Amino acid sequence: AVVELTALMADTKGFDIRLEAAIAKMWNSETSYEVIDDAVQIRGGRGYERADSLRARGEYPYPIERALRDGRINLIFEGSSEIMRLFIAREAVDSHLSIAGDIIDPRAPLGRRIKALFRAGFFYAWWYPSRWLTWGRWPRYREFGPLATHLRFARRASARLARSIFHAMVRFGPGLERKQAVLGRIVEIGSEIFVMVATCTRAQVLVRDRPTDRSPYTLANLFCLQARERIDDRFRRLFRNNDASTYDVAQEAMKGTFSWVEEGMVDEDWVPPTEGPVGGSDSGEVEFASVNEGEPEPASTG
Repeated sequence: AVVELTALMADTKGFDIRLEAAIAKMWNSETSYEVIDDAVQIRGGRGYERADSLRARGEYPYPIERALRDGRINLIFEGSSEIMRLFIAREAVDSHLSIAGDIIDPRAPLGRRIKALFRAGFFYAWWYPSRWLTWGRWPRYREFGPLATHLRFARRASARLARSIFHAMVRFGPGLERKQAVLGRIVEIGSEIFVMVATCTRAQVLVRDRPTDRSPYTLANLFCLQARERIDDRFRRLFRNNDASTYDVAQEAMKGTFSWVEEGMVDEDWVPPTEGPVGGSDSGEVEFASVNEGEPEPASTG
């Protein structure tokens, strides 16, 4: 549904689909990997077994482990999930920065900041109230039948998200770019809203083509109910969270405060081979240097 809607927008022309395309890549990559991971769990040990091994034992060769490897790399290739979140966040606040960016930019000269203040004042005088007054209730979207309530929720959530982005800019100022957890929740809320709309649209098309089969409504309804829970949870934790404590602990970890946790783990440094094939010696063993003794020794092949 997400890919089809994004592709339709691209083919229709006239749409700026940078956000939608980025969301499609991020959300589909992460969700497909979750589905594949569940498939591995359902298959148990067989899910971790290669297809040729299954075939040799007379089992149907479901290539689940290959799908897991192929699906996992999608969270890294063509824009990792972390980079995509930052890109989407930047696009989400870009319009605000073009209007009020000079106000929160400490490097901007006083004259530019004053001009930006007046410009932002005129803009937000109508923009902010309009985010509260938007109509997201009945009878809007009634043509979508049982899914109309979810689209109305999506409209209300979109307005709330727009207000939340504005609140975040006012609250954190130029420091917002360093609030990656907050930006991540904003991105995830927006992504869920877009996917809800895409899902409802796809279900509506399927039912229109086959009026006697209303099962697409059933699936879309369940997905939207679950998406609404995720959206509400992220809104709830947008500004009330443990981000500061998490950051403090991470900083201490970088200083080595918790190095005692590493005791008992592998404590050897890898020594790159000076000759022979890349990745190890001719015997196939990888050499390590003991941290304690400082002498190279072969790693266990067991």
